[in-house]
Amino acid sequence: MGLFGDVGVVGLEIDTGVIRAVEMRGSGESAKIVAAGQVDIPEKAVRDGVVVDVDVISEALKQLWTGVPLGSRNVVLGVFNQGVIIRSVNFPKVPEDKLDQALRLEAAEIFPIPMSQLVFDYAVVGEKVVSDGSQYEVLLVAAKKSQLEQIVKAVIACNLVPKTVDVSPLALLRVLPQEKLTGTIAVVELANGLSSLLLAINGVPHFARVMPVALKHYIKDIESSIGKKKEDSAMETRISFEIFKEWGMSVAKEIRLSTSFYLNRDNLGDVDRIIISGRGAGVTGLQEFLHDELGMPVDVIDPLANISVANNLGIYWDTEGPSYAASIGLALRGLED
Repeated sequence: MGLFGDVGVVGLEIDTGVIRAVEMRGSGESAKIVAAGQVDIPEKAVRDGVVVDVDVISEALKQLWTGVPLGSRNVVLGVFNQGVIIRSVNFPKVPEDKLDQALRLEAAEIFPIPMSQLVFDYAVVGEKVVSDGSQYEVLLVAAKKSQLEQIVKAVIACNLVPKTVDVSPLALLRVLPQEKLTGTIAVVELANGLSSLLLAINGVPHFARVMPVALKHYIKDIESSIGKKKEDSAMETRISFEIFKEWGMSVAKEIRLSTSFYLNRDNLGDVDRIIISGRGAGVTGLQEFLHDELGMPVDVIDPLANISVANNLGIYWDTEGPSYAASIGLALRGLED
């Protein structure tokens, strides 16, 4: 047996323009990251979080496994897009052998897509006592079969083994230390192509949605402004700041709208903390900007708070770590299984 165990698992995040992977081995407190890296892909291969070119993604995965290199071929796939639906419901307690069927009937009334077109799962996350008895607190999750089939095809085509498909925003909760899970938190993943917000209360996920604030648009606007104003550095700085401010305002607006809608609906009070993750978390000044705009603590995720790394792996974790947070959380899911 190797130092961290023979069975490893790779958390795989497919973002617009890039695929990121983190391999972990071991279990519990002994779990370590033993490999990590990424490979660029054409932007058009993934659209709004959905794989549209299976062959391109499959070829990129082959390059990734060769170039990093990754030792395990067992993967946990992260997905999140408009076709992934998460709902938190309170459900009357029923015998365990009847719960699955009862929840599927409930889901058929809630989800706007026929159940025959969905992959459905759920988790009982708690219980509560109400006037007429006890209820389960249940997290319902569904995804379009057609979209999942695309990413699974790409993985199988290059002889990888898809062990589990997980919802990427949920994976982020696994990398947070316990003190960051206390209270009501909003975990915001600012990815290249499709950002997301997850609301959790004392570590229990309640709500997640797509945020239309793609980092790629911000980067392209900055690059375009720099290219046009090379002869005037002061003008370049002013334009870059205005672009940053506009993007930061859009992020703050989406956070405010998403959290206030859910919390007001269920009379749950206020958000205690925002945690930003993904490549966008590294945008200079964003943490401070969101703190000022939203009037609450804003932290940048530290994906290594509970995890150690076997060696440097060529990753600058202080700056690149937030980009790999989802992949780390996905790999942790694989070790749990």
